[in-house]
Amino acid sequence: MNSGTKISNFDKRDRLITTLLTMSRIFAEIVMTILFIIFIIVFAKTYFLLFTPQWFSVFIYRLNELLIRLIHFEEIRIRISEYKNLGIMEVILEPYRYTAVLISCILFLSILTGVLLAFFVSLLPERWQSIVHKFIFFIESLPDVVLIFSIQLFIIWVYKKSAVLLVNPIGGPDDVYLLPILVTSILPSVILFQMTAMAMEEERNKAYVDFSYSKGLSKGAVLASHIFRNVCVTVFSKIQFILWFIISNLLIIENLFNMNGLFRFIYKNLHSSEVLAVCLLMIFLPLYFADYIGKWAANRLAGERSLL
Repeated sequence: MNSGTKISNFDKRDRLITTLLTMSRIFAEIVMTILFIIFIIVFAKTYFLLFTPQWFSVFIYRLNELLIRLIHFEEIRIRISEYKNLGIMEVILEPYRYTAVLISCILFLSILTGVLLAFFVSLLPERWQSIVHKFIFFIESLPDVVLIFSIQLFIIWVYKKSAVLLVNPIGGPDDVYLLPILVTSILPSVILFQMTAMAMEEERNKAYVDFSYSKGLSKGAVLASHIFRNVCVTVFSKIQFILWFIISNLLIIENLFNMNGLFRFIYKNLHSSEVLAVCLLMIFLPLYFADYIGKWAANRLAGERSLL
């Protein structure tokens, strides 16, 4: 009884040490990444002096100035008009909320579409699977801009022919959601479909699948109860990659659709180091935690209890 208690205490202590080490590593990674972002911004503002004697002193001065401004970020002001300045949080929260909603909806729709499409395609005969894969490959080969313009032109063409505006093809004073979400989710859905299809193919070759078939389970039951869970491990572990892909598309989408999102706000304020730093940190930190949540979910699905 005493030996069992001792083992239990050792397990608790090991888990506590592992948790503390993991949290310390996460904190160190966040701090290092924040400093890296700040260094890159300062370097971009001073690189034209790189091969001059005064570059280092100017770099240190700008770095110190930016760090002080970020520590007191509530004092950062943005000019709205000739006679009006507002605090950065008053100005940035609305475009940030808009872009955050877009990213969340695009991610959810991409995962849902990609995974479910791969699941249903895997139930089709091989001939039809080949046709679907070829069509998906064609969609993936289209450049982002071509795909976006094609959809916009199609909406305009339908409007001219029928006077029916399916969705608003451009933004403006009012925020638009439907078309940007649909357009931006196409390529992430395609990537997730291919990742899921490849993961399913790998799982099919494992012994437990043959054992499930030998017990009389149908193809759909094996996919849903066994393969699907293991495939979700792959999907959740790639959350960061999918999010960065969505963000790279939104950089284009917000300008092409004339949307008042965060990335358009950044583009308008590239001249301000402190505004750029605050915006990049507001993008990075949620994505960093989303990546860890995705890996944690993948570990839980895989049956692992250890922290990342």
